[in-house]
Amino acid sequence: MTTATTTPARYAPSALNRLFSAVERLPGGGWWIYPLIFLALVVYHHAALWIIGSVPVGSPSLAGVPALAFGPYALGVSHLFIRIAGRSMEAFRPASGLSDADYAGRRFELLTVPPGRLWLPFLVGAIFAVGSILSAPPEAIAAYGGSRLSALLVFGPAALFGYGMAGVSVYVSVRILQQVERLHREATAIDLFDTAPIYAFSGLTVRLGIAYVFAGYYALFVNSAFQVGNSLSLASIAISIALGVACFVVPLWGIHGRLAAAKAVLVRGSSLRDQALEAELFRRVDAGNLAGVKEVADALSGIRATSDRIAKLPTWPWPPQVLRGFISAILLPVAVFLITRYVGSQIN
Repeated sequence: MTTATTTPARYAPSALNRLFSAVERLPGGGWWIYPLIFLALVVYHHAALWIIGSVPVGSPSLAGVPALAFGPYALGVSHLFIRIAGRSMEAFRPASGLSDADYAGRRFELLTVPPGRLWLPFLVGAIFAVGSILSAPPEAIAAYGGSRLSALLVFGPAALFGYGMAGVSVYVSVRILQQVERLHREATAIDLFDTAPIYAFSGLTVRLGIAYVFAGYYALFVNSAFQVGNSLSLASIAISIALGVACFVVPLWGIHGRLAAAKAVLVRGSSLRDQALEAELFRRVDAGNLAGVKEVADALSGIRATSDRIAKLPTWPWPPQVLRGFISAILLPVAVFLITRYVGSQIN
């Protein structure tokens, strides 16, 4: 069965998609490029510190280095999101009901960002970057020369890249999740007994969620001095964690209603058959007509076994272990933080 949708027109891929294609053509799949970008930022960071005299020339410094990872991380996870989305859609295909042409079109839309859409999210991120440096407490920029201007020189490029790519990553993620919601809404061949397509996008959404939650916790733990009194930086952390939770739940919520409705139909059909067979069994027994009673009893037993199987069918589009893993990923850092704070207070 196929949907009545029209194959969407193809468009030129964005610069981001072209970049990811170029990375994948590199030896080893190209994933090493993202640590290399981080190392390049570390080199610039140290050169700037040496130029302003904050650190003696040739001496290493860890000040601000952990925060340099945000840009390469956001770029790398965006690449990963698109790769996982492609594999997830392949797993969902049996439930989609799409023809080959429509499937190709939907897959292209899922994985390909239209050109000219990424400048605005990058600009929003860049505004956050400059604002976070300008509003940082004095002690947070002391290691960068002590002035806003020197902090912008040392940390500005990495901040622009980090916050800008975070904006791009959010846009890419939201766009992918919108496409996932659309695929769920338009699917015409969902089979509750075939759970693989039902769970197809749960791996994608849980990874999206964990990636954003991890970024928020990472910023909070490794750069806490920069967050004190810095409303823009704290807001970006809160947005990251909230977005992580939303990424896992929101795009899969719609299909939950469809699964629950489909299960209700199966439960009602099984219940009606159970009642009809039970009534027939009692009628024959009461009439003393035992011919065929065994067949009716066997059919009733089969219906009830099927009812038990239907009762176990999923109505949530993620396996239980995936949900437990996501909740653990959210709560574990909080538990570690609270325990370390408690232990520290007892020692002091």
